[in-house]
Amino acid sequence: MSVREPFFAYQGWYPSSPDSCRQAVREYLDSFSGSPQGSLAGIVPHAGWVFSGRTAGLTYAALADASPDLVFVFGGHMHPGQRCVCMPAGSFGTPLGDVPVHEAIASDLVSNFGCQEETPERFQPDNTIELQMPFIREVWPRAKVVTVQVPPDETAEAVGLWAAEKSKERSAVAIGSTDLTHYGANYGFSPKGSGDEAHRWSKEENDRPFIDLLLKLDIKGAIDHAIANHSACCAGAAAAAATFAKQNNATAGHLIEHTTSHEVESRGTPSMWVGYASIVY
Repeated sequence: MSVREPFFAYQGWYPSSPDSCRQAVREYLDSFSGSPQGSLAGIVPHAGWVFSGRTAGLTYAALADASPDLVFVFGGHMHPGQRCVCMPAGSFGTPLGDVPVHEAIASDLVSNFGCQEETPERFQPDNTIELQMPFIREVWPRAKVVTVQVPPDETAEAVGLWAAEKSKERSAVAIGSTDLTHYGANYGFSPKGSGDEAHRWSKEENDRPFIDLLLKLDIKGAIDHAIANHSACCAGAAAAAATFAKQNNATAGHLIEHTTSHEVESRGTPSMWVGYASIVY
């Protein structure tokens, strides 16, 4: 089976050595103080692990008892109207071992949604999906994956519904990968200037309404908010995971953690940051 190389591990976004990678994943998972509930789906961030690894780990720890044989991973920095992107064959390489694609279901996804296809040898590096693979390998080592980059439009709901239908035939969970507000001059978005008040506004008045819409399973509202307010970089991915949960009879989400890269770093006056959330359904 052809293996997609872990590009972002080599770039230092997370540890490339097996021992260091496993140690980091276990530390993030162990930081969860609740009890796994065998939940249906989760929302995770996808920045370098030094910034968002712990927040992502909380979601995986809360989902750990689900014991899926299939994990749908929704991601992608996409605009409305773009084609979905999928790798329908091969496996994702990680420092902890390979994560195989469920080729039959992934091929069905490509056929149903006219996805742009990638291969393990020909792909655009994508942190939204790659950074989830070591967690999946460690938490659910026997699971296969179906990954898709999803635009923030009606396609996101359609993909989520399709995945939920597929989950009726097997044990499956869904992961939606998005970061929240990207604030600061480097991101071209600083409507409140800089400093503590800008950070408070970004987190409480820009991130939080998007989070609340996801918690209420208001799929269209979450997408619309993200597009209008720059409150999420991958709203389609989050919307697909929330739709998957809703179709599988979830009635609300649970927010485990909401933080920012500034809070993680805790250095000086805030001037540039990204928001992160851990949500489970």
